[in-house]
Formats: sequence, structure tokens, C-alpha cells
Amino acid sequence: MIKTEIFTLESHSKNPVVLLHSSLSNGQQWSSLTPSFEDCSAPDLQGYGQNTLPDAASASFSLSDEIQALQGKLYSRPFHLVGHSFGAATALQIARHFPEQVLSLSLFEPVAFHLLPEHHPAIATILDIQTQIDRLLSENRTDAATEFFIDYWNQSGTFKALSDKTRTRFVRGIQKVSMDFCALMNEASGLTELQHIQCPVLLLEGQYSTDTAHAVISALQSIFPDAEKHRLACGHMGPVTHTSLVNPIVSQFIATHKKA
Repeated sequence: MIKTEIFTLESHSKNPVVLLHSSLSNGQQWSSLTPSFEDCSAPDLQGYGQNTLPDAASASFSLSDEIQALQGKLYSRPFHLVGHSFGAATALQIARHFPEQVLSLSLFEPVAFHLLPEHHPAIATILDIQTQIDRLLSENRTDAATEFFIDYWNQSGTFKALSDKTRTRFVRGIQKVSMDFCALMNEASGLTELQHIQCPVLLLEGQYSTDTAHAVISALQSIFPDAEKHRLACGHMGPVTHTSLVNPIVSQFIATHKKA
């Protein structure tokens, strides 16, 4: 159970912003967007950046655990919430549990696969990816597991094309990726549990992203029919690789829905 005491960060702004990054990334992902806001928090999620791995065992790790660990990083007053990929799936759960805390919700391809019907083709695809990564990790083939994950969300050869330093950083975080999969696939809530979210919603997706990511966006459109929606000329990592496309839309959306 999530405690309300997670909302402890003070802000003098009426419109603070919280930004949650994707798996294998960190809060610095948003460094080109944060200057747009008077007051913002872009924390490192557990197991990434300067944050440590969760204490929970991989199989029992949950999105609620991730949210609870954000204590001290979420504002005590209502805030605008931005998320990408796993960070966007986490953001959806924050808005679900604490709708009164969220002024607006900006989501780039949340990997909230638990929102899809059990027999949706995307579920089988993601379960296969999860199985492959866990198998490689059980064989201590962390480089191969990381390559498999990175190339799926980008394109074949992406991992090998990275610098040694970047590859090493990604490999260091792959164990948390396995935990992220567990949290996503074990989450029991579905679309019905999101229907009470009343704040303005922005849905963003990349034209060249995966069918699995597009499936979640389509599902969210069904319950947020009034959401602002954009399909951009980028892939799943658009908030990192195509900031010139993504950032202006997010900053304008938040500006439009500022609390007076």
C-alpha cells in the first residue's frame, strides 16, 4: 500500500513539474526540458542513475514499490506529471492512486502492458522478451540481455554502436529492467481503474516505435477520448533522441494547463 507521506517536496511554484524517465535511463534524460519550468523534480528511479536497486526480490517488485521509493521527490502541492516508457507507466499509477495531486499528465509511450487484454498479441510479445532477458541473466550473460533489450526498443545493432562507457552503464542497470518487467506484468489494475482520472492528458508516441507501444497508446485513447494526441517522427526513445520534437509539445501542454 502506498502512503500519502510520499508527497513531501516543497515548492513555491503553483505549477511544479515531476518528470519520470524510462528504464535504463536516469533523471538527466530530461535535462533539455527542465529549464522550461520554474520548479521541477526529475528523480532517478530505483536502480538507475545514482539510485540503488530495490530491496524487494525481482519477482515481488511492484509499481507501488517504485512509487513509494519516490518519497521526498514528489511535491506536497499538486503538480504536472511527465513520464516516458516505464516512467510513464509509473506516472499513470500515481495519477490512479492520487488523482487530486496531478494537474496534468503527459505520457510518451507508457509501457503499461497490464492495461491490455490478456490475449492481446502484444502481451505474448512482451512476455517472450521478459523470458529471454531473464534467461540471459540467469546465464550471467548481462551484455547479451542488455543488447536484446536495447535493440528491441530501438533497432538491431543499436547496442553495438554505443560507446563502451554507455554500454557499461546500460549493462549495470539491466537487473532493474528485469524487475521493471515483473512490476508491469504483475500489476493487477486495468483501464477501468484509470477512468476516474480527470486531469488533462497528453499522449505521445513515435511513428517508428513498436506495435507493443502503440497498442498501449490506443488503449489509453479509449478511456481518455479528450486527450491531446501526437504521433511524432521518432521511435520509442523520442524523449532522448528527438528532444526538438517532444519537448516543445510537452512544455506547451503544461503551459496551457497551468494552475492560475
